[in-house]
Amino acid sequence: MSDEFQDSVVRFSGNVSISNIADAHGILLAALEQNNSITIEIDDLEEVDLTFVQLIESARRSAAEGERSIALRKAAQGAVLQVLQRGGFLDPEERDRTNFWLQGANQ
Repeated sequence: MSDEFQDSVVRFSGNVSISNIADAHGILLAALEQNNSITIEIDDLEEVDLTFVQLIESARRSAAEGERSIALRKAAQGAVLQVLQRGGFLDPEERDRTNFWLQGANQ
């Protein structure tokens, strides 16, 4: 039986905030329903808020529970990194989360 799931790249750009988080949720949900592995590109994000980080965290946990994976193409930087820092998401004691967002880079 062939595996119907493929790797998928989900790209976010521009602004992702509470005003359009439902669109981002729909994109991630569709990708998770159709793929075992998702790579997320966030390089072109200009503005984000806490809802975006929470969405990605929730998707990451849901994927792990369903034996799927989510990864970032590159470590968080710019607007995303600022939200992560302000929101306390880069706690060194939360290694899995910090490694996900920073890809092992020290901050």
